[in-house]
Amino acid sequence: MARKPLKFTTAFGVTVMVLGVLLEFGAFFYHAGSMVSAETVFTGAIMLTIGHAFFGIENLFLSLLLTLFSSIGIGYFVLVQTSSWLWTVIAAIAFFAFIVALFGFRSSIREKHGMW
Repeated sequence: MARKPLKFTTAFGVTVMVLGVLLEFGAFFYHAGSMVSAETVFTGAIMLTIGHAFFGIENLFLSLLLTLFSSIGIGYFVLVQTSSWLWTVIAAIAFFAFIVALFGFRSSIREKHGMW
């Protein structure tokens, strides 16, 4: 079985996802509950989502797991900002739904692209 050449988007996606995960994990334990921690977790969540979009994971479970992890990061940011669990849950669910819808839209475009 021949190996496919490594594309820039794949390498970029993996690199950004690894950096995003490292930022999120590190910031959860570095001055937990502070604005510095919340901003770093937010940055890590956005980086993880961008890397996920560039990499284009085909495994649904892993894709949803990464989206859930990013949503938890967004929720943590909102929790530190507002100290309200209600807004935290709303923000996390809204972000999760937005990303799932966005990635679903992207995959439907890829499927229909051959017909254009």
